Formats: sequence, C-alpha cells, structure tokens
Amino acid sequence: MTVRRRSIPASFALALYEYLDQRGIDADALLPVPRPPQDSLLNADIPIELWRQLLECAAQHLDDPQLGLHLGQTIIPRHAGVLGYVIMASENLGEAIAHFHRYQRLIYDVTPLIVRQDEQAMELVWDAEHGRPGPLVDETAVTALVNFIRRLTFSGLVPKRVDFINATPANIDAYTEYFGCPVRFEQPETVIRIAADSLGHPLRTSDPAMLTMLEAQADALLARLPLKSPLVDEVRRRIGRLLSEQQPDIGTVAANMGVSTRTLQRQLAAEGSSFLKEVAAVRREIAERYLRETNLGLVDIALILGYSEHSAFTRSFIRWTGMTPIAYRRGRSRS
Repeated sequence: MTVRRRSIPASFALALYEYLDQRGIDADALLPVPRPPQDSLLNADIPIELWRQLLECAAQHLDDPQLGLHLGQTIIPRHAGVLGYVIMASENLGEAIAHFHRYQRLIYDVTPLIVRQDEQAMELVWDAEHGRPGPLVDETAVTALVNFIRRLTFSGLVPKRVDFINATPANIDAYTEYFGCPVRFEQPETVIRIAADSLGHPLRTSDPAMLTMLEAQADALLARLPLKSPLVDEVRRRIGRLLSEQQPDIGTVAANMGVSTRTLQRQLAAEGSSFLKEVAAVRREIAERYLRETNLGLVDIALILGYSEHSAFTRSFIRWTGMTPIAYRRGRSRS
C-alpha cells in the first residue's frame, strides 16, 4: 500500500487560471489561492480537496456544470510536467499508456490506476475505494487523458466506452458528443475502454533517445514519493510471515501487534487501506519476485501464497497486473 498524498500538481491549477484568463475573468480575484508560477515544479502539490474547491468555485462563477469536460480539453503536456513528455516520446499508444500507468502518481496521487486487457480492448480503471474526488475532478482528468491521446495519435480516436462513478448530469449529450462513444454514469468504477487495435498506433512525437533521458528523470521523481507508512509496513511484514504457515487473518495480526481487530481496521482505514488490500499487496509482491527470480512453477508459487489451486492465483495475478503469470515471467526474462 503506497501512501497516497491525495494531491495533484500545482501546474493543473495553473491550467485553470489560464482557462479563466482566456474568458476575461480575474482569476486571481476569484480563486482563493495564489496563482502558481509558470515554472511551478511538478512536485509542488495541491491537496485534492483544494483542487475540488477551485473547480467548484470556477464552475459556479461560470455557471458551467460541465467545466471538467471543457477544462480537460485545454490541459497540454507542460501541465503534466515530465510525465507529459514521457508519454509524448513513447513509441505507440500502448507504450504511452504503460508509461502513464507507471508514473501516474507524479500527477494524480489519489486513486491508483488499474489496467485490464482482453482481446478486444484495454480498460483504464479507477475504483471508488480510495474516495470520490467529485465529478469535476474526475471529468477534468478523464477528458484531459482522452484529449492527450487524440493529440498524440489522431484526432478521430474514439474510446469504446467511458464510465463515471458520479451521478448522472442533467445533460449527457455533451459527454457523448465529445467522447464519441457511450458514456455511462453511476457506475461502480471510472473506466476508459480503448479498442485493442488502437494500441499499436504510432505517436507522432515518438523520440526513443529522448525517452531514455525522460524516464530516468521520471524515475528519480517517483523515488522521492512516500511508499509505505510504518503501520502498513508492519502489517505487511506480519502477513508475510503468516503466508507460508496459514491463511492470514486480521485477528491474528492484530493480536500479534497488541491491538484489537477493530483498532487495526480503523488504523488501516485511516491510511486508505484495509487488511484484505494488504494481503493482496503482499501476495503480489511475493508472486512477482518468485516469477522474476526463480524457476518455481505456478502450482508451487500458488501454494506459497496460500492459494488452494493455481487457477485462483492466476486470476488474482491478472487482476493485479493485467497479464498472466506466464506472460509476466516471459516479459521479465526478455528484459
């Protein structure tokens, strides 16, 4: 469980100021925080709650409940800092999405991205378990990402489907018109579904040499972000010890830590986590290590992780990584 800062870069707020400037609005007088400088560092964070307040303030002043849909279309690579340029330098759309998945925390450290893929499509998924930032926040982010993809590939790229977790707005037509596909609201997850045959589309801005340098810079920025809290680290260590002997349960771990089950549940919730999430995180970490560093078969790895059969392990691994254990092992061996 990574420690989520629940923040976005100050450069996103700068995009909002610029959007209001273009409409002749005195953004500095309207918005309750100072305008970020043009050279604002990507790591200059704005709490997600403040970002929501800024969007709501602007939307109310503009009388525009679809501000997220409109603002997202104006966000360009410089607003996303290093990640924006990493995406631009990628070879094709599939690689660009892989880089976005890897470095999303640099620009949106709120809800982790889950990537799911089948033969027909790839889905970019954000669940509701890490909180609901609100429709304006969600719609700005999803619109910006789709706009980014279109700028780098071809303007006619249309997702197969877009889902939002928020309430259905009064006017859905504007959403279906922009995204060009079915748009559903009040769904269990926020989803952008992209056709599989679009993933190989080359990017006009691809630059392999520049990509190598940008990745190194992005990796350095990512390494500075917080990883695990002391509580989560301790819970994970105790889960790891139990895995080889028995199915970890929260009662045993709580007793070993000298607290009640309810107290541990409350402490994990305060960290934005849960015991089941931590068990899954430990299993994933161990599974990836064994697949990378050993030749153990899937049955053996499944038993080590406490699964009764390897098919259950395979299903979990696909849910964690978007690929089968065998595909993960082959990919790592090639690299």
